[in-house]
Amino acid sequence: MEIPQRVIERVLSRVIKSSEDGCHISAYSTASHGYAQVGWGEGGRDVVTLAHRVAWIAEHGPIPEGMTVDHTCKTKQCVNVKHLRLLDNFENGRRTDGRDWPLGQCVNGHSNSELREYGTKTPRLRCKPCNDDAQARYRARKRERLAAA
Repeated sequence: MEIPQRVIERVLSRVIKSSEDGCHISAYSTASHGYAQVGWGEGGRDVVTLAHRVAWIAEHGPIPEGMTVDHTCKTKQCVNVKHLRLLDNFENGRRTDGRDWPLGQCVNGHSNSELREYGTKTPRLRCKPCNDDAQARYRARKRERLAAA
């Protein structure tokens, strides 16, 4: 996405700098997902994008296909490029409240090299050792229920 220079300048100038955590909080409105967004007119149509993506593009250039801009500070309105990094969509999708484990690993510390696709209708990536453990626990519970019956 090509961001006009005037939009970049607006995004980078309309911030509130926090001395506590170093965040640069965008003064733009937030959408329902909590991210600051900026819009402009282009060729007779309206274009809207997220402010932190504009900050990243201004500093580092285009965002590669399949990558997303992640906030290391976890502040969705922050546009401080020192608090931003590129992650692939899979890793970024795992970074939600209460689920932030080291990159390249599952929640239990297994390497992402252990990921396998499970399911036929909508295959999902899962950690094989974790999936094997879950299956073993399921089978043990099932045996207990059958023995108790």
